[in-house]
Amino acid sequence: MALAFALVTSLATGCRSEFFPSESRAAPELVADLRGTGRVLAATTTEWYWDGHTEITDILVLDVGGSSFRDGLDKALGILRARGWEAEDPPHLWRTRLESDKWDGAWIAVEPLMNYEVATSEGFDEQLDTSNATLFKRLIKRNTSGHLVVVEAHPDPDN
Repeated sequence: MALAFALVTSLATGCRSEFFPSESRAAPELVADLRGTGRVLAATTTEWYWDGHTEITDILVLDVGGSSFRDGLDKALGILRARGWEAEDPPHLWRTRLESDKWDGAWIAVEPLMNYEVATSEGFDEQLDTSNATLFKRLIKRNTSGHLVVVEAHPDPDN
């Protein structure tokens, strides 16, 4: 009996979450709502994997009609605030995190495309992020005024 208990205990404690993979991403309705912030020039994702869980971040590149990187960022933040998103206080110059009571737990980040860096660390999908880096470089070349913004939709970390 003691041997059976030891075996069950070791199996239970040895079961890592890789055996029960999970994934999280922002609600499709949230991403659809963000699309209304400006003209969508590109939509992609990035994936971060850790211990059996994949977190998918939706990424939109938007033209909100700004004339410079600062104007584009300010316009995007103004539109998002009008839709109930609240920025951290004070917003950062390059990247601003926002949260909304409507989308409890999820959060978004907004920054000028010209400053956007594709994540490259352990756990990220290298092939996807290499493809994203190529996409963003191409968009930056076409965007001479620097007014395009990137909006990332992050899932609720508890889901």
